[in-house]
Amino acid sequence: MRHVPAAFALIFALVAQPAVALDCPTPYLCFLNGNWAADGTSFGKPSRVTMRWEAALGGKFARVDYRIETKGEGGQVFEGVGLYRPLNGGAYDGTWFDSQGAMHPLKATFTGESLTTYWGVKGKAYGRTVYKLVRAYDQVEVVDAILDKKGVWREFSRNTLTKME
Repeated sequence: MRHVPAAFALIFALVAQPAVALDCPTPYLCFLNGNWAADGTSFGKPSRVTMRWEAALGGKFARVDYRIETKGEGGQVFEGVGLYRPLNGGAYDGTWFDSQGAMHPLKATFTGESLTTYWGVKGKAYGRTVYKLVRAYDQVEVVDAILDKKGVWREFSRNTLTKME
């Protein structure tokens, strides 16, 4: 009976995933870290899109602050904050919070020059955001899509953001 607590501690140590610090050279944070902006189109309207990526909470997470402000009649603001935790092999998990009152789980993978994030829950609100390097570390294309009830991805925002120093 004395060995039971020690056995639980050993099992926990073997299955627990240690957090990985997000300081560079973590590849996706290196190319996304900083302030970005674009004038483009979101939700079918002209818009101003801004985002900021940075290490957060002692470097254990990456944080993205994302904002879309649509222009013209009926212009609206959509804002969100995501926290990403690195796992092993270029995988990430986390949580997204936004100005529509939504809170979505995040699952992401980094491969080469892009970070692909799936957010939400299948059968409910389920979407995909791809952050892809398009030019020598100073431009990133951000493409947002949502999965409709027929299983078809419907793009609702595509913008190429430029790094603002």
